Amino acid sequence: MVYSADRPINNSEQDLLGRSSFSKQLAKGILEYQGSDGLVIGLFGKWGTGKTSILNMVIDELEKLRSNQDDKPLVMRFSPWNYSDKNDLIGIFFRNLMKTIDRKGTDDFKKMVGKALKDYSGVVGVLECIPGVGSAVTTVLKNAAQAQGESLMEGASLDETREKLADALRAVGKKIIVTIDDIDRLTNSQIRDIFQLVKQVGDFPNIIYILAMDRDVVRGALAEVHNFDGNEYLEKIIQVPFEIPELSRDKLNDIFIAKLNQIIQEFPKNVVWDEQYWNRIFQSCVEPYLKTLRDINRVINLFQFRYGTLYQETAFEDMVGITTIEVLEPKLYKWIGRNKESVCGGVSHSMLAFSEKERNYREQYTKEFQGLGIEPEKAIKCISAMFPVFAKDVNGYYGEYHNSSDARSKMRVAHEERFELYFSMNLDDVKVSRSIINSFIFSMDDNALEYTVKKINMKGDIVYFLKELWALVDSIPYDRLGKIAMVMIDLQGTFQDENGKYWFSLPAVKIAHYCIMDILKMLKTAEERNQIICSAVDQLNMDGLGAIARIIRQIENGYGKFPERPEKQEDQIISSDQLHELERLYLDKLQEFSRSESFVDLSDFRCIVQLWELLDKESAQKYVYSITKDDFHKLRYMCAMASRWHGTGGSGWKFNSLEYISNDEIYDLICNYDKQKLDRFSAVEQIKLASYFLIYQKDEDYYVNEREAKKLVEQWRNI
Repeated sequence: MVYSADRPINNSEQDLLGRSSFSKQLAKGILEYQGSDGLVIGLFGKWGTGKTSILNMVIDELEKLRSNQDDKPLVMRFSPWNYSDKNDLIGIFFRNLMKTIDRKGTDDFKKMVGKALKDYSGVVGVLECIPGVGSAVTTVLKNAAQAQGESLMEGASLDETREKLADALRAVGKKIIVTIDDIDRLTNSQIRDIFQLVKQVGDFPNIIYILAMDRDVVRGALAEVHNFDGNEYLEKIIQVPFEIPELSRDKLNDIFIAKLNQIIQEFPKNVVWDEQYWNRIFQSCVEPYLKTLRDINRVINLFQFRYGTLYQETAFEDMVGITTIEVLEPKLYKWIGRNKESVCGGVSHSMLAFSEKERNYREQYTKEFQGLGIEPEKAIKCISAMFPVFAKDVNGYYGEYHNSSDARSKMRVAHEERFELYFSMNLDDVKVSRSIINSFIFSMDDNALEYTVKKINMKGDIVYFLKELWALVDSIPYDRLGKIAMVMIDLQGTFQDENGKYWFSLPAVKIAHYCIMDILKMLKTAEERNQIICSAVDQLNMDGLGAIARIIRQIENGYGKFPERPEKQEDQIISSDQLHELERLYLDKLQEFSRSESFVDLSDFRCIVQLWELLDKESAQKYVYSITKDDFHKLRYMCAMASRWHGTGGSGWKFNSLEYISNDEIYDLICNYDKQKLDRFSAVEQIKLASYFLIYQKDEDYYVNEREAKKLVEQWRNI
């Protein structure tokens, strides 16, 4: 396997991109420059556009255009990477320049310019030691000059020695070309130092500087360190700006296809692709993102590594498309990998479709992609090309290649059982390795199962793990279904969502619930399912109460116990008699755990109490009265019954009417509560109190953003 090296070329013969003509013209222009004053040329191009290669070709052309050694300009490649501070930089510059003259200059050049340069740099070195004059060269250079007796000349001044150096450069008439590359890779302060150096020494006669950089990066750096227009600063320093000519789209495409063809010829088996589908993927997922040869090499290298391992299990067209996105638009790649439901469809996607009559997916995804810094239309077109379900959501029609069996037989990424293969080798995005997940599914004992889930949850990767597990539910051995379901039930209440999750993403507890239900449905009989659920209830700890509440509610929904929802036979996973007994067992557990003071702190408290009220309203009411005997605990109960909302404008808390406490009473309690005692409530509870207060004042249907509530909490604290 041979990878495409991302190294600059050295001469025009190696050029694949048609840049040699530009390089030849630039070299010719430098040689034909008749002015004796110094000149600063800017070579501007984005990262990966071939700035270094162009510099190499320019230098190569300068050698070719001047066969006579006396006519050839001296070329110094200045790479200021390892200087200690800005006072050190000019010293390194002069030392490198003297070395270049010693190595490449003629005897006359060394005699005239070399001596004048040493005299000038030596005087600068002495002046650095005089307070108020400033510093310029390194201690190393000063010592070297002093050792030769050049820098302590009696009566010598900076202006005199500078003029002598300028006269020597004019007299010799030989051009010195100084190239400084990769300026955009320096820190902001280093970029400032480089331009201060060029400004200070840039007006010496017959010295031509070629500065290669990304204009936007350098402009931003100069603006930040100088606090004024960086572009204006560049215009003052650089007299001749050149923008690297853009590569033609056809040239890039030809190079990419040629490299791709070379790779697939090396596979032991023929690679088969659908020409029509390939054209669609290339036009929507590949071509829009290829900008430079470096882009091509990066995509090709990763593709041959990944496809070389997975080519018998994945579609060629989709692997090229997915790999291009992974390399050149990683934010979009990660979004696709984390949103299988949105692009492939599935249980949650179907539920959302049923729960909302109309849903403007295009507007929704456009806003989300804008928030992530992704170009929305390009992203939507790309995803639509590979994922028919997504295409239907945003465009209103399925388009081509919707046949599910066809997607399966051709191993397309749009098939939900193939989806993970296209992402599993992305090591940066694999938060939980497939080996751990496989061990969880196939071999871990009860203690290891629990330990693994707790560790993953603690790291903040539980959503990723749950999605992976959910996708692999069908692979769980029959005799392990019960073990895994019980662990998930027991720990579900502790699950924390990943930081920065999108507002419409399913929370961890819901993903876990769907996963648990799918596991239970894989059991063949109602008796087996009932035994697993009842065993889970029997061994239940308090954190698992919410998980069981959701299971019971879904089964009750299946039997049509709630008039607003029709029966769903697929959710009748146990018999009605078994459900009745399960409800009784659950009530016993509620009575037991509700004696704990921390019961009200459960993240699923609202869900649990709502089910309790449905099963036994009298005992639920009795419990609520027991914990709301004083004002403080009434407010805590209100906080525990709040539910979170998410929207494009942020998130916050909403409150349904409490059956046992009126809205007016809650509002009065908040108004009259001593704000000096706010710390009795948790930070989240304080935000809930402020949210309730604001909602009551405005409109009971008004949604208060959490930011507004936080501001009110701060005001309360300052009273």
